[in-house]
Amino acid sequence: MEAHLSLLRLYTEWGVDFAMADLPRAARAMQETGLRLPRTHHPDGASPPPMPHQPAPARRPAQASGSTARPHASARAPVGAPVPIGDSIEQARLAAEKADTIEALLSSMNSFDGCPLRTTATHTVPPRGPLRAPVLFIGDAPDADEDRSGQVFSGRCGAALDEMLAPLPLARDTLALAPALPWRPPGGRPPSDLEQRLCRPFLERAVTLLAPRRIVLCGRLAAHMLLGPETAPPRRQWLSFEQPGQPARPVLAMRHPLQLQASATARREIWHALMMVMQSLRTES
Repeated sequence: MEAHLSLLRLYTEWGVDFAMADLPRAARAMQETGLRLPRTHHPDGASPPPMPHQPAPARRPAQASGSTARPHASARAPVGAPVPIGDSIEQARLAAEKADTIEALLSSMNSFDGCPLRTTATHTVPPRGPLRAPVLFIGDAPDADEDRSGQVFSGRCGAALDEMLAPLPLARDTLALAPALPWRPPGGRPPSDLEQRLCRPFLERAVTLLAPRRIVLCGRLAAHMLLGPETAPPRRQWLSFEQPGQPARPVLAMRHPLQLQASATARREIWHALMMVMQSLRTES
């Protein structure tokens, strides 16, 4: 009896003030399938009575060959039921494809309710920059500064990008910038695979609308978002990003600007990547 009272006190401390059902879930499942519960030891020495046997539901007659069966009313999705994952991704794709400008893309992202990140973020962080820019830099998921301002590469990320570009004849206002995700995950946690899949259509549409001549992926998340999670793009090597009806665009993966202060090795790798970008620009001109 004391064990039961202790359990009730624990439930009270947790805030449990009502029962969801009269039986545990496992017991209900066994009851519905006609199985008997295993006999367990009772505190007072007596055995609990067995669960009554429930008759199996009668089978419905087989449908005639060639006819189309209508779903039973109980099998239909209730109003307000969660949207299947595949449908949510398709809705994201359709919403992104409707946008024909960066401003329209921002409106589509703000009205898309299929990704829970939109409801927890302070601002949607859209891509920005001139069309057909020489380089599109794609960063990480928005951090706290970008979430508060609604501007990509602002705050610490912006300062790191400016430091990275300072030695180069490459003005920031000539570049296109985009976050890997338009919304910051709560607490800055890594985005889930589903969240990445829901946000990817908006990033791909941003690439189509901005039409940059080359793309630089800053960090692992940007590479996963654009090239797929199964892709591990090598550094110091140009790859190709292709979209239907669009020309193939050179893509280079590099460290995120925030890693400038990580180590001498990180700074050296970032500098080598920037030299590859500049060499590519000189070859094009």
